[in-house]
Amino acid sequence: MFSLLVKLFSFANLNNSFFVDYHNSLNLSYKIEENQFKDRNYTNEFYITNTNNFIVTNNDKITYIKNDEQKLPTDYDWRKKNAVSSVKNQYDCGGCWAFSATGAIEGLIAIKQNMLYNLSQQELIDCSSDYGNRGCEGGSMDLAYQYVIDNGLCLNISYPYEATDEKCLKSNCKSVISISNYSDIESNNELLLKRVVYRQPVSVAIQANKRSFQMYKSGIYSDLECGTQLDHGVLIVGYGYDYFHNMDYWLVKNSWGSDWGENGYIRLLRNTDDPRGLCGIAMIPSIPLY
Repeated sequence: MFSLLVKLFSFANLNNSFFVDYHNSLNLSYKIEENQFKDRNYTNEFYITNTNNFIVTNNDKITYIKNDEQKLPTDYDWRKKNAVSSVKNQYDCGGCWAFSATGAIEGLIAIKQNMLYNLSQQELIDCSSDYGNRGCEGGSMDLAYQYVIDNGLCLNISYPYEATDEKCLKSNCKSVISISNYSDIESNNELLLKRVVYRQPVSVAIQANKRSFQMYKSGIYSDLECGTQLDHGVLIVGYGYDYFHNMDYWLVKNSWGSDWGENGYIRLLRNTDDPRGLCGIAMIPSIPLY
């Protein structure tokens, strides 16, 4: 494994086409491809950007969830329970936090009311700046939850996504859902996180600026060089075990369109030696509460 990492590092500054070909020749647990990020310039495998899509907030609103010995199924997928809406594309707007938050709320409402909505990310981008969010320049799922607690949230169809900062038009649409509270989940505990995911989809932040992540195509993403510099909000919608690679994984919904990854999803290695999880996925999980 070490020798493979050395080889990958030595090829870090290859252009994207050569990088894809070389990576896929190694027959690792995941494949990459030339996708919408193929024309980006990478330095030491990382895409350099001035946009921080995710604002890190303190995990100080924790509701105790018992980490008991209840046996959980090996695989669980909220998509099969009609609790996950269609994959969206944030485009060049740094609004990942809004997509993660709406996805978690959609899942909660679907579980509680048996009704799956497509909620408005644009409303959160335009209208939650008073709560500390910065629209397309970044935000936090927790701050988005607090906005929804106070204001409700409209449908995507009545407040459609524009992929840019706009004037708040909350008065032009009608809120269709509400939540009572939200909770952060104990940090750096993948076993507990699994139990929460079994209850409902969970918002998480990860580091997503690594070239191997951005050009992911399929399989179990297992690049141990993916770190903990959290810059992207996503949604865990399930978990599972891959028998072929003998790997546990998280099933993660992204907001880069359905052409990216496995129809807009990535299976990310679960239960690493680092309690923070691969790409920092277990560092600051949070959920809305009904």
